[in-house]
Amino acid sequence: MAGIKLHTVLAVTVLIVAGAWVATGKYSFVGSEIDNSVDTLAAAPVEPPEPERQMVAFALAQNTPYSRQLRISGLTSADKRTVLAARTAGVIAKISVEKGAKVGEGQILMALDGPEKASAVDAAEALVAQRAKVAEVDIDLLATGKISQLRADASSSDLASAISSLEMAKAEVDRMELRVPFAAIVDDVFVEEGSWVQPGTDIASIIALDPIIAVGEISERDLAQVSVGASTQVNFANGTQAEGTVRYIRREASDLTRTFPVEIAVPNHDLSIPSGMSAEITVDTQEIMSVIVPRSIITLGTDGTIGVRTLEADSKVSFLGVNIIDDTPEGLVVTGIPDGTRVVVSGQDLVTDGQDVVGIDASAAAGARAPGQN
Repeated sequence: MAGIKLHTVLAVTVLIVAGAWVATGKYSFVGSEIDNSVDTLAAAPVEPPEPERQMVAFALAQNTPYSRQLRISGLTSADKRTVLAARTAGVIAKISVEKGAKVGEGQILMALDGPEKASAVDAAEALVAQRAKVAEVDIDLLATGKISQLRADASSSDLASAISSLEMAKAEVDRMELRVPFAAIVDDVFVEEGSWVQPGTDIASIIALDPIIAVGEISERDLAQVSVGASTQVNFANGTQAEGTVRYIRREASDLTRTFPVEIAVPNHDLSIPSGMSAEITVDTQEIMSVIVPRSIITLGTDGTIGVRTLEADSKVSFLGVNIIDDTPEGLVVTGIPDGTRVVVSGQDLVTDGQDVVGIDASAAAGARAPGQN
């Protein structure tokens, strides 16, 4: 033993210890137990963490009556216009008016020279008086049986014929005078005193300017929103402003523009507004229940429809189509949103239909405005 070297003894000792360790069966390398634990955890089912929900702000929609102001460019026109013509032949004895003169209904505008026609009236009146006396005497004679019924009937017939001739003579005299059919302004006079005229010869043109008519056109889309009797505001090219009323809407569209002519009657008692002047017409359309929304919340649906995003009761986002009827400084005026709808006003571009989100009432925030509220 003494001759055995020290390193030999150490080697034998290590060999004996190693054999004993192997005999225990726990010969896995360092870290193998940790790896086994990881494999065990990986095999067990693990629930993924819940994704964070998008936050959006909403406001409750409130419908209110809204009357859109429709703006139309137009021109003024006379309420009435006509050309007066001679009704019988003759020489013009007198023209009673000048261009630009105001004339009243029934006023004589022109008279023809015709003394012979006045004489015809006098003769017809005398004949009527004579035959009236004859007819009266014959009636008395018929009552006493001195004349026959045939004689009495002939007298009555002669009287009726004389009366008819008198009416014709008076009508001929009446045709010698040309009267104004309605209050107007004389726009032009085409003849001079002493001129010979035939029936149908143009004598003068007249126009009625009270009321003055502002004429414009409305589109197919706006036709249903304008009605006869609607109030209007008219701004004329000379700076005059006046209130008017829609008096007529044509029901046949123009072939070229597919628009419908509309007439606005405006009082013009002082005749300061002439025919043919430019006019800007603002028409108050019929009231409609609508909601005013910020322009920023308008979005497009999958089919290209214009609308807004709303928040359902289950906190899911959905799309609601709307119809824009006007653009105002306060926002877009739209229809199609029921009262109480939760309209997404912030974050609408970050969510999609059916997405589950967290909704916050925007009206609770400072300065927030709900759709439909001013």
